[in-house]
Amino acid sequence: MSENNKSTNRSLGYGTFGLFIVGALVVIVRMFGGRNQNEERPGFGDNLVLDQFTIPVGDWAEQIVRWVDTDMESKIGFDLLGMIEWPFGLLFSNFVKSGNDRWWEITDMPWWGVCALFFVIGSAFRNVKIGLFAASALALCGMLGIEYWDEVALTLGMVIVAVFLCAVIGIPLGVLCGRVDGVWNAVRPALDAMQVIHSFVYMLPFIFFFGIGFESSTMVTMIFAIPPLIRLTNLGIRQVPEDVVEASRAYGAPEWRVLLDVQLPLARPAIMTGLNQTLLLAISMLGIAALMGAGGLGLLVFRATNNLDVALGASAGLALFTVAVVLDRISQTQATDGMNLFTRLNRALANRRNPELLLAEEEQAAKTGAKSDQAGSFALVTATESRGALISAIGAVVALVSTLFLTWSEGGSKVGSFARRADLAIAPDTTFGGLAAEGGSWFGILVMLASLAVLGSVTTLLLKPGEVGRFLGADGAMFAAVVMLTTPLGFLVMRESSLTTTYSDGSGPLVAALGGLLAVVGATLWLFDTPYTARTPLKPKVNRARVVIAGFCVLWAFLSGLAAWTFDQRQDTVITPEIQAALDDVIERAELSPDDPNYLSAAEAGAEIGRLNASARQDETIYDNFNNDGPGLGIYAILLAAVGFLASLPAAGVFGLDEQKRWRWSVVVAGLGIGMLALAGAFVISIFRVADPNFVSGAGAFLYFATGAFLAATSRSTMAEFRRARVFAGEAQQSDDLAHAPDEEALAPA
Repeated sequence: MSENNKSTNRSLGYGTFGLFIVGALVVIVRMFGGRNQNEERPGFGDNLVLDQFTIPVGDWAEQIVRWVDTDMESKIGFDLLGMIEWPFGLLFSNFVKSGNDRWWEITDMPWWGVCALFFVIGSAFRNVKIGLFAASALALCGMLGIEYWDEVALTLGMVIVAVFLCAVIGIPLGVLCGRVDGVWNAVRPALDAMQVIHSFVYMLPFIFFFGIGFESSTMVTMIFAIPPLIRLTNLGIRQVPEDVVEASRAYGAPEWRVLLDVQLPLARPAIMTGLNQTLLLAISMLGIAALMGAGGLGLLVFRATNNLDVALGASAGLALFTVAVVLDRISQTQATDGMNLFTRLNRALANRRNPELLLAEEEQAAKTGAKSDQAGSFALVTATESRGALISAIGAVVALVSTLFLTWSEGGSKVGSFARRADLAIAPDTTFGGLAAEGGSWFGILVMLASLAVLGSVTTLLLKPGEVGRFLGADGAMFAAVVMLTTPLGFLVMRESSLTTTYSDGSGPLVAALGGLLAVVGATLWLFDTPYTARTPLKPKVNRARVVIAGFCVLWAFLSGLAAWTFDQRQDTVITPEIQAALDDVIERAELSPDDPNYLSAAEAGAEIGRLNASARQDETIYDNFNNDGPGLGIYAILLAAVGFLASLPAAGVFGLDEQKRWRWSVVVAGLGIGMLALAGAFVISIFRVADPNFVSGAGAFLYFATGAFLAATSRSTMAEFRRARVFAGEAQQSDDLAHAPDEEALAPA
């Protein structure tokens, strides 16, 4: 029989079976559709017929919940729900938050202790660079305020407990699935169900059985986050080469040695990938945990959304993002170091049902990103490099001396004149250095740090060229030199408050700027002669996107100047003479006799005073970067962005596709972006250091900070491809022979 006939017969068979089912349903509805013979039964096509066959799923579920809550313990003889809840409550009450003020609980640790702990964890699991990043990022969360820090610590504890329990259950179960096919066949359907059902569905039983709080929310997080760990552990065990396993058994190794010494070490990349995916999915569940009463930063974000509280939402969102980045950086694999948090979260959620695909993606990323680790020594330092490094070192020493020994402010405080009333009363003959809060403050501190960075780069070049990270090479020296130049120039350009009359700049910022200029000249000579080569060829085309982004950076620099750089809500600023007169009148009326028609009771007086204060707060003093009474950094900030745009043209290949030229100009662009970062950061942190209550820096400084970050980020991919060139013994001998070979043209007969 032909295939067409088989297909036709199969279709007829299916159609006949379908008609039989429909007919049977019609007969059942006609026979049993009504409970009362006198009532008119709904027709088969009427939707009301569905009420005749209602399945009481909700009633069944309610009966099960009631039985589990009230009768199960007495029927089976032990508290099963308590046993399930016990490890979650034990870990949370002993290591996260118990209310007993224990130093080892993360919510009771001092902030520096938590930062130090994560520095150790990051250094142990990854490297010192990741450890420093984790500690500094968590310190930034603490600077948001004590109320945010408490929730940061609680969030860290919640995620760590959830991931720890996932690892305790998931890794052994995954190993068992990888070694026993029967276990895997039984576990796989459960994992499929856990990955298909939405978290809002299966969080309801946990709320019914365990209530709301940390324990139930952690259980839901486990159900949502554990499947990738089990699947990838199982896959890693199964992917261990069979010949290696058989060889170990042939040499007499018992099964526990085969597992510990062969299978687990070879499956480690898959297990670590699964652990990282579990962590990412646990982070994505923080919002659901907040709905279940677990607290943490997710609760602050949820509260800000409900109350339309912009300030709370921005601060809590930043803290949540920072915590997520810290945990992700500590746990991620080397192959995915270049991915940002949002990309990795999207990959985790997109591959939640098929996490095995992540291993193939990471292997491909590792092959693509793997650079040839060539043998041989790094290229020797050229004479021009040495000359440029020496000039940069001299400039760094000059700038360093200016911050440590010279005067930056005289007769007042430049930054403090905006932010602190006490600084307006400084004696005219008082002087301050580059590191003092009333002097250079963070402008001087950044110059000092940049000077030390230049000296470190020069030392690395002379002792071990190319053997240390690129931030202590020619490009790192250029970054630091630009900061040494732009930051003191910004201090000189910035205006002091119009309320001070005795302030004048000292010689320190001018000398620091001259030292920065000298360092930039030396770093330029160094950069444009250093023997760096690309590990992979750059694309031979003009990068128009970089030019567009750099152009937008100029626009954003202008818009940031129009935005507020200072917000002044201090009492003596917002209380105008008119409002003060109204307040005095309210106080006088409250002191009158109750029989006086102008008398105000205490409640009425308090309400009126509150109304007047609220109206005064709406009249806060705002200064932008172009205002004559503001810091006046607008034109200078735009010039930096414009120079960055001009430098981005050769960096993008507009004037030629030579790789060396594009890399060097990319370093210049990144240096200007970092200089913009330093300018905005120095202003914001200096304000933060001395400000009176109710005086804060404005959003304009933040926008300019973000503008510098975007400009610097445009050069990241290009700079990441370049390292110092290597020289091989054969090549060196060949070049030496060519240099000393006789001139064949001169030896040829006439």
